[in-house]
Amino acid sequence: MVNDNFDVVLSVDRTLMTNHHGKEFLGFMTTGPPILVPEKVWMAIAAPKMEVDDIGRPREAPYGLRKIEAALLDAGIKAAVIDPDHLGKHLKNAKVLGIGHHDYFALGPPSSEWWVLTGKEPVNARYFKRFMEKPEIRAAKNNGLKIIVGGPAAWQWLWMPEYFEKWGVDTIIEGEAEKIIVSLVKDALDGKPLPQYVYVGFKDVPLLEEIPLIKNASVNGLVEIMRGCPRGCRFCSVTLRPLRHYTLEMIEKELQVNKSAGLDRCLLHSEDILLYGADGIRPKPEPLIKLHEMAKSYFEIVGWSHVSLSAVKYAQENYSL
Repeated sequence: MVNDNFDVVLSVDRTLMTNHHGKEFLGFMTTGPPILVPEKVWMAIAAPKMEVDDIGRPREAPYGLRKIEAALLDAGIKAAVIDPDHLGKHLKNAKVLGIGHHDYFALGPPSSEWWVLTGKEPVNARYFKRFMEKPEIRAAKNNGLKIIVGGPAAWQWLWMPEYFEKWGVDTIIEGEAEKIIVSLVKDALDGKPLPQYVYVGFKDVPLLEEIPLIKNASVNGLVEIMRGCPRGCRFCSVTLRPLRHYTLEMIEKELQVNKSAGLDRCLLHSEDILLYGADGIRPKPEPLIKLHEMAKSYFEIVGWSHVSLSAVKYAQENYSL
């Protein structure tokens, strides 16, 4: 029998808890408002419901939530990612609800541009607000549930303090949370007071060997290959993180997790795929070839999340990659 008595539930609204029909970048439709079609049709195209097991755990889940889930499981904490439609099965017993999002209130690009151009609130903000207003979340909060939020859009809560108060959010984590989340959750489970805001600075991020490896499948087989960026652009928050290249062994273990879940493709993720194993900002062929040969040994379809034209140009001119 499956043990479904989780102390920590991790979830997010439907705009992120979806695999976008296996087409990752179709998800950008959720950063805008419905255009020419009703919202339900728009969402059916962009963000269909996820396949779940009998207790509501999704087959695939956002990579960030999977990392937090892995950190908690490694620490011996009973935690699981749960689909938003199945929260009612778990929040009566859970003590902590963890939420991660790319754009809570549609303040980041490209959501903000769509909002300005159309004058209409994008669906990601709409669905997140509805998520937080779910009766099961409100009831659990009234019964003492602790709510911890984080992810790339954690900064947006600082600009929306009225929602922080309205929904009873306990802690905002800004920055890489895998290292700090365990102590925060343990404090929550022990009934200790939680800080309202935690900033994970350069010196506090997890070292490479401290980054947990996912235990369950990520959306569309997304697998991180490095963190940070060597370019050092002063306007970009990514350069505030130390540069860490995953070892091939680490990457392979996450590929295996997705393969064992029945996924038929993978999506390699970093700020610039061609800088994996690079000499500064100059791509090197050896680590890239080894990476892709390994990925292709598991999946016929191997995609990239991001790449810069300058890296493509350099790799082509110098190595004919």
